[in-house]
Amino acid sequence: MTEELAEFRTFDELVSPEHTALVVIDYQNDFVAEGGALHRAGLFAPQLAEIAPRLRELASAARSSGSRVIFVRCAYDRDPYLSQAFLRQAGRSFRGLYVDMPVCEEGTWGSEFFDGVEPLPGDVVVTKHRFSAFHGTDLDLVLRRLGVRTLVVCGVVTHVCVESTVREAAFHDYHCVVPREATAGWQPQWHENSLAVMDWGFATVTSMSDVQQAWESGSDA
Repeated sequence: MTEELAEFRTFDELVSPEHTALVVIDYQNDFVAEGGALHRAGLFAPQLAEIAPRLRELASAARSSGSRVIFVRCAYDRDPYLSQAFLRQAGRSFRGLYVDMPVCEEGTWGSEFFDGVEPLPGDVVVTKHRFSAFHGTDLDLVLRRLGVRTLVVCGVVTHVCVESTVREAAFHDYHCVVPREATAGWQPQWHENSLAVMDWGFATVTSMSDVQQAWESGSDA
């Protein structure tokens, strides 16, 4: 690798706490909980809730290391956020979600964070109205203000909002890392395909333990 391409020479340098943020995507009741919107649409998958302990563990490790923690949440109120183009595609593909069944509307139980996977004082919360956490939000401004160069992205759903965010993060010139055990989707094959696509073109897909060990190393330095 030539000198100009070697911003970070090792994985530990890539996720060094001083320039890394953990980004937790859309871990809200409507996506994860029994009785949430995905459940009502027949898309409930237990693996979505099963990653909750891993997300809590990863957020705790990030805070302990000095990495910043950012929670991204959806607000999909039909008025004023959802366009006809958005709703038409939703009507084709999402089994009534957004069109007949509201998803993550402000002030509802469905919009609340799931099972204690939630921000603590000092964490940042970003609200989005489309699948990517960058689209129409202040996430890029916040990251640049904090001096963040690397994003460790986790949460749900892998092939929708996680991948959309990772792709756009790459287009904004952030390094991305995706811990595979800390993401989930309702279609196992799509989940695996999405991880493969992200690892090919937009991120380093690795294990939680690799990230945690690097953070432990960085916090001891």
